[in-house]
Amino acid sequence: MNPSRKFVLAAVAVASSVAWFSLSRGIPQAYTVTPVNPDPIAWRQGAPTETVTDSEEIFKRAFWRRPGNDDHIQHAERHEWRDADGLKRWQWFLVVSASTELIRYLRDDNAFGLVPASSAPAVSEAPSWFRFKSEDFTVLRASQAGMCLMFRKSDNTLYATDSGRGFAKAAPEPAPATQGAQPSGRIPSSPPPTLKP
Repeated sequence: MNPSRKFVLAAVAVASSVAWFSLSRGIPQAYTVTPVNPDPIAWRQGAPTETVTDSEEIFKRAFWRRPGNDDHIQHAERHEWRDADGLKRWQWFLVVSASTELIRYLRDDNAFGLVPASSAPAVSEAPSWFRFKSEDFTVLRASQAGMCLMFRKSDNTLYATDSGRGFAKAAPEPAPATQGAQPSGRIPSSPPPTLKP
């Protein structure tokens, strides 16, 4: 092989190696990209002991029905605070591309007896995906509780949230009744007489 040809082949090999190396360093690979962490939530009373992300289960607990075929849950999250006595506090968040049937059930039929509100409440413990502008939504809120439904005016997107306390500890069982003297009153303590034929 001609020495000039060897030189040209070596120069091409070195140039292509340098080009590949510099380009591969300038273009990040998919496995080297780190995801951006959402803003951390500022918890009022400490982080929840459990975070549930089963979207269908959250939907059922929220609206007391299963999602329809045309209801598409985009995001769902439920936070629960528990201790040895059980559930102390809970809150959930949903974003749903709602069917016309679900919109009718929640907004038009007003299944939960909510009242119109001028704006949505500020929820400090909401996930990063639960952000919106109140002016773009029709808002229904519970007058005495935490449920709030926000219907986007431009489409059928529903933002929903609710929160509440856990369950009260059950009252202790009453002591078993004691056998003893019958209480006085209108009921006689002896059986009625038997009639003889």
